[in-house]
Amino acid sequence: MTFRTAALAATAAALTLAGTTAALTAQAQTPATPDSQWRASSTTLATLLQDGYRIVAVVNDARGNAGPADTIFVQRDQSAFKCVDPLQPDARTKPAAPSCYELMPPSGAAPASEPK
Repeated sequence: MTFRTAALAATAAALTLAGTTAALTAQAQTPATPDSQWRASSTTLATLLQDGYRIVAVVNDARGNAGPADTIFVQRDQSAFKCVDPLQPDARTKPAAPSCYELMPPSGAAPASEPK
C-alpha cells in the first residue's frame, strides 16, 4: 500500500472535524515559506496517524513548477500537520519524497502539543 493509497483509504473514515477543514484547506494553496505558519517536520504521515492524529482533509492541487500533489491535513486536539505527497506524473520519473509541516501558533508562541 502506497503512502497516497493509505492516506486516501483513511480519509473515508476520518472526516470528522469539518470546522477546521476550511481554514486548513485555505492554507494548502500557499507553499511553506520562512514566514509561514507551517514549520517543516521530520515526522511522517504514518507516524502521525499511529499517534492518534486524524485525517480531516485531502486536497489535490498543483504546486507551481513542482507539479501536482496531494496535501493531507491531520489534526489531534489543538495540534495540526499537513503532509504533501507529490504525485508521480509518469513511471519514468523518480517520485519525490512526501514531506510534513506542523501548524505553528501565530507570533511564534509555543505549540499546543507535540507528537509523541
